[in-house]
Amino acid sequence: MQSCADWITDNFEDAVNPDTDDLNRAGEKPPDSVYTRMKGVNSLIIHHSATATGSARVFRAFHRAINGWVDIGYHFVIGNGSLSEDGEVEEGRPPWAVGAHARKHNGDTIGICLVGNFSDTYPTEEQMKSLGMLLKSLLSEYDLSSSSIILHRDLSGCKTVCPGKNLTREIIINSISYP
Repeated sequence: MQSCADWITDNFEDAVNPDTDDLNRAGEKPPDSVYTRMKGVNSLIIHHSATATGSARVFRAFHRAINGWVDIGYHFVIGNGSLSEDGEVEEGRPPWAVGAHARKHNGDTIGICLVGNFSDTYPTEEQMKSLGMLLKSLLSEYDLSSSSIILHRDLSGCKTVCPGKNLTREIIINSISYP
């Protein structure tokens, strides 16, 4: 398996290069004491990684070591078969913790990131099946409707194409009806 340090240097040429051991340690989950608890969840925000490869471990290392955050910004990462199994749902931040995935919209939202660059490619079938199951579960757990599922690019004040032109709201809503 690719190390966190190798993934960061392979994907981000301009990243400041801290010590390799520090980068690899940054891929470890921090203690719960670093988080702030959310008061409630009102929306589920969908992202793409905008990278061909990835996993919660390497995104965590990047967010902690390069961005200086306390942990990975997302609550869940859905793998594409590159550094985790295709369709594998990995936990990032605990679902009860304030995220760092959508500027000015982190206090009451859960961030879900699918590995891939969906401006160029499409999510895998396994990713979409897993996304559908995860969304069904979260909608039920937080008593939300499908209108609470929001693309990162559709949030006010966020200037981004995330989650890419090939991951649309229609495709996401249809994933909820997968068997």
